[in-house]
Amino acid sequence: GGHGAGIGGRNGDKNGSSCGNITIHGGSVAATGGDEAAGIGGGVFGSGGNITINGGNVTATGGQEAAGIGGGQGGSGGNITINGGSVAATGRVLAAGIGSGKGNGFDASGGKITINGGNVTATSEAFAAGIGGGQESSGGNITINGGTVTATGGPDGAGIGSGSHGSYDTITINGGSVTATGGDNGAGIGDGSGGSGGSFATG
Repeated sequence: GGHGAGIGGRNGDKNGSSCGNITIHGGSVAATGGDEAAGIGGGVFGSGGNITINGGNVTATGGQEAAGIGGGQGGSGGNITINGGSVAATGRVLAAGIGSGKGNGFDASGGKITINGGNVTATSEAFAAGIGGGQESSGGNITINGGTVTATGGPDGAGIGSGSHGSYDTITINGGSVTATGGDNGAGIGDGSGGSGGSFATG
């Protein structure tokens, strides 16, 4: 409730507090963030910290301008690793499904996102990437080694990469089945509208 994450950080501060360490091994988990807070990860202005999902059925929905899994508004995604399970993450308007919330003038980044396995669906409502950056933030470093990954950006956002007027550092796909669809004016893999680019490679 309030400005805290469904699972993770409370209302942060503008210095970027972290939610700490979150590990999900199994079970059925449904997490919805409060106002401007991630479903799983940081509260408002908060980082996602270290988030690891090894299994289970996980559904995460961000609050206003916050990621489904990762950062709250103005917050970075932190270190997000998905090794297995069924994961569905939805970022609200201006925020990534998995990654960062709306940049909001702060140094928000998708952080380090690694997907090694599982069935992962990540969606942004608008102006942000399915996996990567929110509006005016960096998509960070994204690596997909395996699993089935479906990433859908909102209007002006990339499927995997940056949101509107953002950037990304690196995107590397070494394996798995990946479907990435950008919104209007956004790439499937790469930049959202007005984005400034990064490096993309396949293994």
